[in-house]
Amino acid sequence: MQSDTVECKPTMWFTGRAVIMALMFLGFGVYFYYDASTGYPQKNLEFFMHKAFVDAGAVFDREVSGKGASAGDWERIVLARTVDFPEGYEIPSDVNRNAVPWPDILADYSLMSTPGKGWSAAWQSYSGEKHYPVKPVDHPYDASKIFEQWVAGCICLALAMVALFFLVRTRGRKMSLNGKEVTAAGVVFRVDDIARLDLRRWKLKGLAIATLKPECGGARIRLDGLTYGGFRKEDSPHNAEDFMKALLSLYRGEIVDYEEIPDAGGPPARQEDEERAV
Repeated sequence: MQSDTVECKPTMWFTGRAVIMALMFLGFGVYFYYDASTGYPQKNLEFFMHKAFVDAGAVFDREVSGKGASAGDWERIVLARTVDFPEGYEIPSDVNRNAVPWPDILADYSLMSTPGKGWSAAWQSYSGEKHYPVKPVDHPYDASKIFEQWVAGCICLALAMVALFFLVRTRGRKMSLNGKEVTAAGVVFRVDDIARLDLRRWKLKGLAIATLKPECGGARIRLDGLTYGGFRKEDSPHNAEDFMKALLSLYRGEIVDYEEIPDAGGPPARQEDEERAV
């Protein structure tokens, strides 16, 4: 193929994956932030409220079943109790951890006296009213667990920003050949500036490395055919294969490639790192 200009734009293969990664990390980041700021404190509240009902059942058995306290006595016991929220366990900010009384339903003497149910029946009624799960988490989340969620959220959001950065940067670039001027990886150079062209990964991964001459800086430029142009025939004459064919038609320097070596006993074998001068 002979062409004065071949321009390869970012492919949907790269764009789609970058968008998916950015959204995935963003989603995880929001999820972790929610757990740290709202989810875990709310689960702690549910856990300790449930524990108050368990404790109430034990107190009821001791004071009523054991000591014969009356319904009035039990009501006074309930009204004097508050829910215990240990230090180091965060709960929602709108809850005063030092002044949450036992729920009024625990003062229901007849309900607490229900054989085999007691506090459990009271909890089912209370949790349904508050939209709490009937079975809360097995253990509360201390400050270290919540801190881990904050850290994980920051890491995921940072990774989302990195993915977005590469997406925006790549969408603003191209890989092109205009006459003898090459644009790749954000760098502009001439075909004659290339000292060595490594094509060993081109056929399998669509990746080549152009090493510039020392007097041109000696930089190693990445020619990424999967990211720019792709290899779909319908995108010709502006796909990566067209770009490489056009580049090779102008290039006269050293090429590093796999070379087919005839084998009398079978199909051709590949010899790696075989260098040939063109």
